[in-house]
Amino acid sequence: MKKLLLIALTCLLTVGAAAPALALGPLDVEAELPLYSKYVWRGMTNTDDYVLQPSLLVGIFGFQLGVWTNMDLTDINDDEGEFKEIDYTLGYKLGLAIFELGAGFIHYQYPEIPRADTTEFYISGKVNVLLSPSLVIYQDIDHYKGGYWAASVGHGFGLGESAKIDVTAGLGLGSKNYIEGYFPVDPGLPWDPEFSTGTSATDYYIDAKLPFHPIPFLTIAPSVTWTALLGDAKDSVAAVPDGSIYAGRTSAFYWGLSAKFSF
Repeated sequence: MKKLLLIALTCLLTVGAAAPALALGPLDVEAELPLYSKYVWRGMTNTDDYVLQPSLLVGIFGFQLGVWTNMDLTDINDDEGEFKEIDYTLGYKLGLAIFELGAGFIHYQYPEIPRADTTEFYISGKVNVLLSPSLVIYQDIDHYKGGYWAASVGHGFGLGESAKIDVTAGLGLGSKNYIEGYFPVDPGLPWDPEFSTGTSATDYYIDAKLPFHPIPFLTIAPSVTWTALLGDAKDSVAAVPDGSIYAGRTSAFYWGLSAKFSF
């Protein structure tokens, strides 16, 4: 464990040392190393213990290419120190006055469960006004064939002259195929929930971050997040008594600490 963290820290410091030189080129690069007390995605608790989630994003002329990974730091899933998920992103972002628009693809790869690999197409929009409302629409075009809509608002609150806290709240909605794909329930259970026939709310979250910049190009951000499942998604997880689906959790509170180099 200590060796792994030392390697990760060395990589970050190497990237940071190279940042001034790379900043002279046409590329925009972000390298991030977050530590979280849980891995929760769209309200689903995938790992109920510490994880490391290194990522790298490279952009040029609006085009973006990224890779994001998740590594369990304990043996809660019998996979300590192994990458359980690797996501690849190819997208494009465009700024128009107060609007930010984007589109692209995300490929989700699960090295230990190849049959779960899938790909989503997404389009996004954000308005740079009060509360910065945004909407991202994801459509699975591979394994699950379902749609997911993520809406959010956020605001930064000043804490003196050089610090602020960023608060974001979001709501997720899933199509019938999305819910049935990500929240399967054994039909033999006597309390098998009846899924609704259309799109319904699946999760929400409230997130608070306190970013600060100890040196140029580097952002350190501690964070706390509360998230919970809703509707059919919540009923599906609660219907399984042994906790085999998403650790049996219909809600979660977790913290994080990230280090991000941007240049």
